[in-house]
Amino acid sequence: MDLVEQAGIDVTPWSFTADGTPVAIPASNPAYCYEWCFWNAERVVLSLWFDHMLVEEGRVIQRRNMRSLRRRIEQANHLDPGTRTANVRRAVAVDSAVQRAFKNKLPVHVIVCDGERRILEDVESRDPSKVERRFLDLSPWQVMSYDYLGITTAGDAVIVRGEPID
Repeated sequence: MDLVEQAGIDVTPWSFTADGTPVAIPASNPAYCYEWCFWNAERVVLSLWFDHMLVEEGRVIQRRNMRSLRRRIEQANHLDPGTRTANVRRAVAVDSAVQRAFKNKLPVHVIVCDGERRILEDVESRDPSKVERRFLDLSPWQVMSYDYLGITTAGDAVIVRGEPID
């Protein structure tokens, strides 16, 4: 919650349930604390795994395709249906946030996550990913490319660290 707020997103809603009941510990509000992205009209905040980051041509990048991840989650029949539903919704939200950042040239703030990630294809593993460390990267990021319509590449995005927004 603190990192989302530091990135410039209003976290006031975290203090309440959907029906307006106050939450004892806003940072633990399940309506928000498990989300993978946040946005407002001015910025996008993405939680990205450190071990998915690459260095290409001297730049830190992350290649993501949340549409592909969504399909893989939908096919992971070994996962609890509620988990599949929640993670599909989160993948769709990240895809929408990435599209929004690309289309509107919005700055992207990245919360770098590290820890134990679930291997989605491992049918023996039912435990969720567990973030053990996270920090807000103070460098700006931006979505450099997004493929809206490719037959096999729709949803492919390249998110780059340290690039100025045009």
